[in-house]
Amino acid sequence: MLLAAAPPSSARAYEDQLSFGIGAGYAYATRSDSSHHGGFVNLEASLGLSATWSLRGVLGVGHHPEKPRLSEGVLGIEALYLVDVLEFVPYAGIGVDGLLSIPRTEAQIAFGAHPVVGIDWLLDRSFLLGLCARPIFILSQLDRSPLYLSVTLSATWLLDL
Repeated sequence: MLLAAAPPSSARAYEDQLSFGIGAGYAYATRSDSSHHGGFVNLEASLGLSATWSLRGVLGVGHHPEKPRLSEGVLGIEALYLVDVLEFVPYAGIGVDGLLSIPRTEAQIAFGAHPVVGIDWLLDRSFLLGLCARPIFILSQLDRSPLYLSVTLSATWLLDL
């Protein structure tokens, strides 16, 4: 009976929350000197800034096993706009990236920018599953490696601050 008399708490999907996630999926590289198709794994952490905005950091590695082989490291930060519709939360945003490419010859460092689109499925208040796509435009290598695409499925844990 006391529960019924308590004031309702405000709904909060991401604000004042910290999240940690792990993801895996597909990667596509447009480099002419390496294989195109590969796998991608990443770690991500985000901070909910408001009911509609979140800031997320991503550390990922793509591996393209066919010859000529390529490994691609990605370190990025992105701002996300969330459309909280209860159980499913679509989002879109923009980000910047540093990339470390290790083709068959020597390592190369590059700078990129990307849009990001995704959807999260909130299974409960502390856990979600997500699907996310990031086409990274490699601005410092547009002439020979203009795009690096990753599409990942992720599991994410949410912590209240």
